[in-house]
Amino acid sequence: MTTTSNVLSAVLAAHGRRCGCEGACGTEHTGRICLAWPGGAVKELLAAPALPYATDTQNAAAPVEELRPWCWPCWRKAVARERDRVANQRRRELDEAQISLFDISGEAA
Repeated sequence: MTTTSNVLSAVLAAHGRRCGCEGACGTEHTGRICLAWPGGAVKELLAAPALPYATDTQNAAAPVEELRPWCWPCWRKAVARERDRVANQRRRELDEAQISLFDISGEAA
């Protein structure tokens, strides 16, 4: 049986005991990698996809091979940025789809 702690242990063993954020949180980390590590300013790490998805369901369904260690501050910021990106993309797509509804020239876009 695979437990959360087993997955986290495997991810930490494979990728080290440091946050693997390379800037997805919006912070330009020194050397392109977050220096948070257990015992420092950040007490705990979590295992999450190397690049976050917009939904918790997608993040939870990510295969173990895709997981990396993250500190909580970086993870929260990275997920928020991804959700904002997806919401903006959906807004643009909706706006573009609605343009033809208001086309009074009679020509579809």
